[in-house]
Amino acid sequence: MDAKRLIFDHSLSRDRVGRIGVELEWLVLPVDDPARRAGPEELAEVDRLAGRILPDGGQVSWEPGGQLELSGLPYASLQGCIDSAAADLAVLRGRAREAGMRLVGAGLDQRPPRFSVALPRYQALKRCYAHLGSAGDALLCNTASVQVNVDAGDGSDGWRGRSRRWQIANSLGPLLMAVFANSPVLEVRGSREVTALSGRQLLRFRADRFRNGPLPSGSDPRGVWTRYALDAQVMAIRQEDSGPAGDRSALWEPAPAGLSLRRWLRGTGPRAVHVDDVFHHLKSLVPPVRACGHLELRMLDAQGGDDWMVPVAVVAALLDDEVTSDSVASLLGHAAPSPTRQDWVDAARHGLADPELGDLARTVIRLALAGLRRLGVSPEVFGAVERFAEIHTLRGLSPAQLRLPNHMAVA
Repeated sequence: MDAKRLIFDHSLSRDRVGRIGVELEWLVLPVDDPARRAGPEELAEVDRLAGRILPDGGQVSWEPGGQLELSGLPYASLQGCIDSAAADLAVLRGRAREAGMRLVGAGLDQRPPRFSVALPRYQALKRCYAHLGSAGDALLCNTASVQVNVDAGDGSDGWRGRSRRWQIANSLGPLLMAVFANSPVLEVRGSREVTALSGRQLLRFRADRFRNGPLPSGSDPRGVWTRYALDAQVMAIRQEDSGPAGDRSALWEPAPAGLSLRRWLRGTGPRAVHVDDVFHHLKSLVPPVRACGHLELRMLDAQGGDDWMVPVAVVAALLDDEVTSDSVASLLGHAAPSPTRQDWVDAARHGLADPELGDLARTVIRLALAGLRRLGVSPEVFGAVERFAEIHTLRGLSPAQLRLPNHMAVA
């Protein structure tokens, strides 16, 4: 098996642009007592009422702490994506209410973490993060995001090219994370407690500096991704006698410490590597921008109410409107700071407080609004982005700054 070629070929494999999809994670709170965790029976009732496939094609799944995930279908237009997700979300909210629950959009749960979904793979993840103590449990059980999925692009130059799209997604990643930071926490620094604005992202960075950390925005994204995937440590290994890789009941064990995929392929590991192992390893990699045939933007905290559509619309404008993409590329060539790991950490902590980042955010959101007009979105979608910009971005604020911080130290 040529794993290097396999990873390279599957990283950014769909030579097209224009399609967009969204995955929305929601905290599930009991209506009668939002401070308590819903029990397994209550979550099962939500699951039963919702069903696996919603009327507009969205699918329901569950994260370890009982966070509900709505995965919408990809659409050829931004408006189609938003309309479909909104329709399924309306149904899902109604069915959650029937079960005595409500869906809350926030990047970090205020309640103590508790595992509510007992899948073997989640138990293996829990053991992998055991060295972090309660922070590891919080990462798995208390976080929620908006994930935007876009086509990777082709081999051309300009706005359709995969190199341009990779560059914009990664170079603007810290800015997008700061603009939509919505998980305030009290972070311990020495003897002080200070409010960090995206506690969710800080937890992710702390849990695994390499696997969850940012990648460079170079001109060869497939090469960058292949090297990263080979050098990343393997998280868990499926027991061969416990069922096929796609079996949700298959048993997983944490991989030996220090075992990268590259070392495993060279014979250092408990058994031979199968193709399914490579794909499971790739699925376990969760940097802020992930290459999995298309591009996944994973740096966005869950948003309150219907503001989830704002990051979806902004990302679409930046990547799928030619004029906006050209303007952003020109801007990045002259003004954008290098997106180092420290840039990401600073943006997660401070949001748009840095004057340069704040100025860049105001420019980018105005470019996005102009792009949305060209993309022909509805007045409702345009108005949602415009209101968000006026309340937050143009004032140098993140959503987190209008919420009370979670009293959980993340560092």
